[in-house]
Amino acid sequence: MRHEDTSWFQDDPGPLVRPFAVTRGRAGRDLHKLDLITLVVAVRPASDVATLDREYGDILRMCQGRPMSLAEIAAQLKLLLAAVKVLVSDLIESGHLIFRSPPAPSGDRRPNIELLQAVLDGVRKL
Repeated sequence: MRHEDTSWFQDDPGPLVRPFAVTRGRAGRDLHKLDLITLVVAVRPASDVATLDREYGDILRMCQGRPMSLAEIAAQLKLLLAAVKVLVSDLIESGHLIFRSPPAPSGDRRPNIELLQAVLDGVRKL
C-alpha cells in the first residue's frame, strides 16, 4: 500500500452522528404538529447558544431575526426532517423558538389556480 495516496480521508465524510443520536432516540411524539413548511423564529438572544448542544445552537443561530422553515433548517444542517422536528420541538418547549404552521385547508377554500400555474411555470424554467 502506498502512503502517498491519502486524499481519501481528506474528503468531507458527511454527517458523522446518526440522527437518532442527535435526538437521543426520540422521534415522532409531541412535536407541536410541525411540518415541512412550519416557520420558526428565535425569541431568545444568540447568547443563549453557549448553554445548548451544538445542533440546538445551530438552529437558534439560523433563526435569529428571520423565520425559517423546517425544510430549510434540515437542508442547512444536513439532517433528516424527523430529527429536525424533534430538535425544534425541544427549542419550542424551552422557550427559545416560536412557530407558525400554515392554516389547515378548509372545505370551502379552493386553491388559487393562477398561483399554482405560476409555480408550475417557474419549476419548468429550472
